[in-house]
Amino acid sequence: MSDDYPFTAAEYAKILGISKECLRGRRRAGKLEGEYIVKSNCYFYKRVGPMQLNSTPKKPPQKKRRRGVSYTDTPTKYKNVALQNANEAKMILKLQKRVNPSQLALVPEALALIQKQKEEAARATLQSSRANLKRPAAKDYGGLYKPSIHNARWRSLDEKPEKKPFTYYY
Repeated sequence: MSDDYPFTAAEYAKILGISKECLRGRRRAGKLEGEYIVKSNCYFYKRVGPMQLNSTPKKPPQKKRRRGVSYTDTPTKYKNVALQNANEAKMILKLQKRVNPSQLALVPEALALIQKQKEEAARATLQSSRANLKRPAAKDYGGLYKPSIHNARWRSLDEKPEKKPFTYYY
């Protein structure tokens, strides 16, 4: 081993802050030409210049996390309903720890009141729809088709059209 190429692959990768496999990939891609030599099937690398240190970040940039989206007005992006239900259950349990037990006792009454209001609204819409059913709705065909004008013309399936005899013109 000479003084010009003192580092093995593992040492050189550690200096650069990358893995051995990353170093090997760079070498195969031709990005390290002139920076290594091969002696008895072993690769030895040059000393590192000041601009080569930490050339690659150790951790790739992470995806932006969308934490707390359910508390804001932005839409959620759940992959399925089960995940949404699980998160909502966790939120309810978290709220139960923050809310007084006396306030928690009022929740069933509030839910019953809400259910009663929903039922009354459903009854009102049902009654209004029944009232609308009693009067006939005017049919508007847009002026293109009027069923009163078009009468059905029934023809027998057995009848064959008569062939007219061919006549020459005089």
